Amino acid sequence: MKTDIRDKAQAWMEDSEQVARNIWLAGLGVYSKSLEEAQQLEGRSNDLFESLVEQGREVEAQTRETIEQQVGSANRNVEKRVQDLFSRLSGVKPERLDELNDKVDKLTKAVEALNKG
Repeated sequence: MKTDIRDKAQAWMEDSEQVARNIWLAGLGVYSKSLEEAQQLEGRSNDLFESLVEQGREVEAQTRETIEQQVGSANRNVEKRVQDLFSRLSGVKPERLDELNDKVDKLTKAVEALNKG
């Protein structure tokens, strides 16, 4: 009888050790698998990041171009409105100002020519 209980205890201990070892090995397997998946994700995430950066550069370039066009258009509109407002308030037409500017330029050149001579 003593041998029977000892044998059962020994078998139970061996079974317990095997179960504990299997649990340990399963834990190592999970750890190894998670490292593999993390490395695969790292490679994909780097590729995804680079792709997103490139798309961001393209969007930025398009946005800058659109903004420059809109700012140029807005500047032209503001200049035209200022000229129209000046013309209405002063009673002087823009064409007349252009004529006067041309005459001033000619007179300036004539005065410079007289000073040299």
